[in-house]
Amino acid sequence: MADGPLIVQSDRTVLLEVAHPDAESARHELAIFAELERAPEHIHTYRITRLGLWNARAAGHTAEDMLGTLDRWTRFPVPPSVAIDIRETVGRYGRLVIERDTVDDSEEPVLVLRSTDAAVLAEVT
Repeated sequence: MADGPLIVQSDRTVLLEVAHPDAESARHELAIFAELERAPEHIHTYRITRLGLWNARAAGHTAEDMLGTLDRWTRFPVPPSVAIDIRETVGRYGRLVIERDTVDDSEEPVLVLRSTDAAVLAEVT
């Protein structure tokens, strides 16, 4: 963390200093879960979005993987609100699942919404 190429801000934007010697490695890891918003010459701006986090989780990356990337490459500590948001968003992944199944011994398959969390299932049905 001492002198990394990233600055993580509390609004979930991440600034990448392009001229930094580790910028390319950091950019490669950051792109897994953050979206490039602006790319002027010296500082690129990424945004950590819920969709980016969701897609990264679907590809097998955990919240700890993503926070590890930020911790490894950031110049300053990651704001606690960003870490909490990443953990909460990624923690929701997989709580609802849509599966193809047969109902009432029918041979025609239907889509069924399932969850291991009854409260979540009650909230959406």
